[in-house]
Amino acid sequence: MNRRAYIDWLRGIAVVAMIEWHVMDSWSLRDGRGGWDWHLFGLVGGAASPLFLFLAGLSVPLAIAAYERRGATRAAAAWRVQKRGWQVFLLAHVFRFISFFFNVHAKWAGLLRPDILNILGLGLAFTAWLAKRATDAAGRVQWLLVPALIIVVLTPFAKTWWWPTLLNPRLEAYIRPVGNMGVFTLFPWVALVPIGAYVGSLLLSSRDEPRTLQRFALAGAALYAVSWVGGDAATRAGAGFWVGPAAEIAFRAGWILMALGAAWLIVRALPAAMSEPLLVLGRTSLFVYFAHVELAYGVFSYPLHGALPVRWSLTGFALVTVAMYFAGRWWDSRPPGPWIPAWLRADGRTLVHRP
Repeated sequence: MNRRAYIDWLRGIAVVAMIEWHVMDSWSLRDGRGGWDWHLFGLVGGAASPLFLFLAGLSVPLAIAAYERRGATRAAAAWRVQKRGWQVFLLAHVFRFISFFFNVHAKWAGLLRPDILNILGLGLAFTAWLAKRATDAAGRVQWLLVPALIIVVLTPFAKTWWWPTLLNPRLEAYIRPVGNMGVFTLFPWVALVPIGAYVGSLLLSSRDEPRTLQRFALAGAALYAVSWVGGDAATRAGAGFWVGPAAEIAFRAGWILMALGAAWLIVRALPAAMSEPLLVLGRTSLFVYFAHVELAYGVFSYPLHGALPVRWSLTGFALVTVAMYFAGRWWDSRPPGPWIPAWLRADGRTLVHRP
């Protein structure tokens, strides 16, 4: 098992959280929601998106370094990762079109609705462009942390700008919430990608990764506490509108940094056979995303939509997770072929630079 298997394992946790929320949201009775258990399901499911964004950013410097070791220049390596981001962005629209085609109740407005893949693809392309220039410690701060901070600081202002009204509402929804036109916005969500890339660059340059992860966990705990206390104080002082986005990003970055350290410890302690299911889901997360969304929301499960008590939806979640594990194993074991682009294959293990 490679020394960064814990990143795939943590991504696998995000996949399970994603499946949980999508199945529960799609299949559960509408009048069975609102209790403490439903809020817990939302809390667990809500962890998936920030994890995906952060870990996608974390992989950027690792991928660039891997391409450089194979002989590519830094510019060429960064461009390959940037293209991957644009391809994910394109895939988000292709997937929306396929879902629209197979769903008789789908609406045209849904084809261009910004969702997590849209933000992730744009974030990858943007962060790869930044990471190309982050070649030393000062550059990492200047080109990764500062842009992330600017995005967070601009988030409250984005809600008051007039110029987005000149855009089509479906494009305006990339910048700020516009009715039901979007699920995620660039402000502040995309900031998690360069923050993740900064963390990845520190991992890449670390000579003592366990100690570095320990420091990440301590920094994450501090961020978590400051965001919790600061966000609450700002809300009481009537400044929640301005401070809220920063507290939200700090809160998520904080617990993800702690989760990185915990994942390292867990993967190291568990037998390989017990880690394998989440590793498979983590390596094949993009494929599993496409497959499970159609299974949860698509025409194949239409009779179950909004029809099950919560306990039966939980059973459905378990069954879908098992099905996605075996589907991921199949995808992971297929021989490379021209019909599977290299960036879509489960090649996360190639990002390791030392045994």
